[in-house]
Amino acid sequence: MTDFNHTAVQGRFLTSALARATSDLDDTHSALEPVPGLKTAGWLLGHLAVTGDFGRRLCNRPPLCPREWRSAFNPGSTPSPNVGDYPPMSQLRETLLAVYNDLCAAFPTVDAAAFSAPNPFTPALGDYPTAGDFAAYLLNGHLAYHLGQLTAWRAAAGLAIAHVSRPQPAPA
Repeated sequence: MTDFNHTAVQGRFLTSALARATSDLDDTHSALEPVPGLKTAGWLLGHLAVTGDFGRRLCNRPPLCPREWRSAFNPGSTPSPNVGDYPPMSQLRETLLAVYNDLCAAFPTVDAAAFSAPNPFTPALGDYPTAGDFAAYLLNGHLAYHLGQLTAWRAAAGLAIAHVSRPQPAPA
């Protein structure tokens, strides 16, 4: 069984790293593919936003992402090489961070019975049979995986890699 509080703590740490990794990105970065085959920054931010928003829906929260983002950023979508196909980077970043900050806040408050429901994303049922299992994956594993892709994208694009510091122990 997932420890809801620990999952949220990890999610907050990853969200903080995500905020640092996206703080200097602008619209010129949206469709940049610095190495063939790398996802674009615009697609990575949009994909994380819509998938995190799905995690929020599993926590009974209303969507924050515009509906039209789903076709552009859902699993199986393809990054575009055209800057005009992306929302402004500031909107992507603000929505992305709002989604994950709210998901971190919502996660520990969800009724255990709601998280015991079957995972509605059927392609992942084998690995994540319940809504809670899948929401925890979206908040931690999925976010960390794509944060790693964004870090590789930054290195390939010649941008400094945002420093990720370790959490400091609480004062005694």
